[in-house]
Amino acid sequence: MANMKKIYIELTSKCGLSCNFCPSATRVTSGISLELFKKINHEVKDLTKDIAYHVVGDPLLVNNLGEYLDISYEAGLNVHITTAGYYLKDSDVDTLNHPAVKQINFSLNSYRGNNLPISLDEYLQNIADFTLRFRKKNSKSFINYRLWNKEEDNSQQSYNDEVIHKIFEKLGAKLPGEYSVFDQRLRVISKVLFNFDSLFEWPSLEASFVSDKGYCHGLSSQMAILSSGEVVPCCFDYKAVINLGNAERESLQNILSSERSKAIVNGFKNGVISEELCKHCAYRSKFDD
Repeated sequence: MANMKKIYIELTSKCGLSCNFCPSATRVTSGISLELFKKINHEVKDLTKDIAYHVVGDPLLVNNLGEYLDISYEAGLNVHITTAGYYLKDSDVDTLNHPAVKQINFSLNSYRGNNLPISLDEYLQNIADFTLRFRKKNSKSFINYRLWNKEEDNSQQSYNDEVIHKIFEKLGAKLPGEYSVFDQRLRVISKVLFNFDSLFEWPSLEASFVSDKGYCHGLSSQMAILSSGEVVPCCFDYKAVINLGNAERESLQNILSSERSKAIVNGFKNGVISEELCKHCAYRSKFDD
């Protein structure tokens, strides 16, 4: 069976925000049961060591998050948490201080993509307070502040500069004399990093045609299981356009051994795109030679 870098298992489709760059608001709310989650964890442990509790939903909206973490820990899996950080609670410091948690990612561009009833300073203060409290309890897990908003016109630079300056100040760290969001990372304090990447367009059948040639890591290095149980080749297919099967009714082994799954993997290996959605995915072009 495949040895994947990461598998995305969405605990909930609910995000609670309406970012102008993300399709989460269009999702029907659903959540994955503990029973199904346990089955999936048992099956994915033969495929990967790292799982992410995220596709577009925010795992911090799951009230019994600790029970899911216990299941993943028992399966020997490393957990990646991705959240907007808007719904942070005091109790999340203890909940996420769990031996299964490898890293926590805060999507900081989410503030700019919404009209939230708190100031940017309040939003970042909550995240900084969490960071400092968490770091006192946990020296193992990484915290990443994601600013995935680089554009050719550099239109996000002033926002990014403000966020970076505020975070460094709130964490009591010294800002380097020179830094660039065109670097991939910027260290703040021990195991706390800014992570930069380009703003991307979510693929859809309505998006512009990109190419029917090329490569992608879908089903070879990653795959996703939506909160509905539907299995898809990558974390961008939030609508399950490429629905390979349902993890509640089938084993992942059978799903990945299907003719459709094998055609996707073999197609990518040979530079041929077999699925229509992938032909409309601009992000995939990052992997082309």
